Amino acid sequence: MSALVNAVEFVDRELTSLIQSTSFTENLLATTTSKLISEVFLLSFIILVGYETLYWSGIYLGLWEYHAKDIFTEIPIHCAHVYVRINLASKDKIDRIREYYRLKQNRYNVLSWTTSNQIGSEVFEFEQFVKYHFEFSPEDFEMNDEPEYGSTISHLRDKILTVVSQSDLYRDYKNKKLEVMVFDNQNNEVGHDKDKQYLSKTYIETGNVIDCIILVE
Repeated sequence: MSALVNAVEFVDRELTSLIQSTSFTENLLATTTSKLISEVFLLSFIILVGYETLYWSGIYLGLWEYHAKDIFTEIPIHCAHVYVRINLASKDKIDRIREYYRLKQNRYNVLSWTTSNQIGSEVFEFEQFVKYHFEFSPEDFEMNDEPEYGSTISHLRDKILTVVSQSDLYRDYKNKKLEVMVFDNQNNEVGHDKDKQYLSKTYIETGNVIDCIILVE
């Protein structure tokens, strides 16, 4: 019991000291009632902030799940338009391409910048990526099972191949077998197992800038 009393007295001293630290809040200790109300309010605020910080940190780290995830389900908004940076590379260099994008994920590691730039200069056909703006109108996704989610990864690959086939920039590659590697807005490869997935469900959202690599056999 004495331990509890000591703990209460300690908390009271600390809260009183905190409230007295500024002239603006010092007046809140003028009466016993105002002191009690102020301390209860301050203690509740500290507990609430601590709880929310711990709760959302745990969700972010994957330690537990959002308590109402089954009630408030997230519905992605369909991708209306996206910017795509295109480059070409030989298909036999696919492992080096994947290594390049693994390094790009470490954007705050200065050492990885040098390595990724070196790999890029060795792997890609163009010194600079060519940037395109793709817009998705209803005819791009109205045939889908769930058109409200927009276009699919497979459709994006087809649009990119159409651009390549129609542009003189890629005339040296038109008679070769081409394949499109798609990377999401976090530089993760979007594999062919996700071809029927909607862009909005694969971290490709409206206004994003993503990379796509044309593999040449």
